[in-house]
Amino acid sequence: LGAANILQMNLGRVGGILEAKKIASMAEAFYAHIAPHLYCGPIVGAANIQVSATCPNFLILESIRQWDGFHAEILKEPVQWEDGYVIVSDEPGLGVELNEEVARAHPFEGDNGLHLTTTEIGDTRWT
Repeated sequence: LGAANILQMNLGRVGGILEAKKIASMAEAFYAHIAPHLYCGPIVGAANIQVSATCPNFLILESIRQWDGFHAEILKEPVQWEDGYVIVSDEPGLGVELNEEVARAHPFEGDNGLHLTTTEIGDTRWT
């Protein structure tokens, strides 16, 4: 159909790993690539990395920077990067382990207003 050549999904917005794999498989059937969106936290980012590593139609991980500061500290071992490339972890699961001490020191305190919801853009079908 040619509606898209590259799908830039965010696992945190499409329903998680299984849904992302379904999207990637549908894209592959139509010769489209995936370029998961890494403008997210390190846990969703780790899921994006693992899904990307398993998809034959993976093109690129889109990111504006490496994770540092809190995003690096929240993991026991930060996501590794080398020469602009993410190094896929060989650890089990998502390949990262949450630093629970850092997480407890920074509890979630409500919506910070950074993400649009469907009602904010005028689409109320999903509410």
